[in-house]
Amino acid sequence: MLALLTNTDSGTRVGRVRVIFTLPQQVETFIGPQPTPENWPKGPLVYVEWYTKLASTADVKNGLMYRIRKAPTTTTNPPRVQGAILPLSNIRQSCMLFPIFPEDVPTNWTPSNILDNASTFLVNNWLSKYSYQTIW
Repeated sequence: MLALLTNTDSGTRVGRVRVIFTLPQQVETFIGPQPTPENWPKGPLVYVEWYTKLASTADVKNGLMYRIRKAPTTTTNPPRVQGAILPLSNIRQSCMLFPIFPEDVPTNWTPSNILDNASTFLVNNWLSKYSYQTIW
């Protein structure tokens, strides 16, 4: 469960890794094992849930960090989180998110559930020289 920066068709995005997996080489059918289609990805894949896109400029009042939110869910019933399945090789680096705490922080928020409970974060582009150069 980490945040990441990945290159997509629409540019660099921040997402949360939910699962890393590979597709099987064969599938079980009623007539026995069958090879998978040739166009199935062979390497590891990752399912990510998206945050909003990075703004064109960093937020001056927050130490020149970018503010992001969880991407809004769809209006379908039931609502669905915006996510994608990508090749693991699309992940370029991990990134650190600071939650923006409400005035009264709920007592049930812990380090292990903060990504589930908080809705707005700052992307720490000061974490390292590399993150400063790639995020900034």
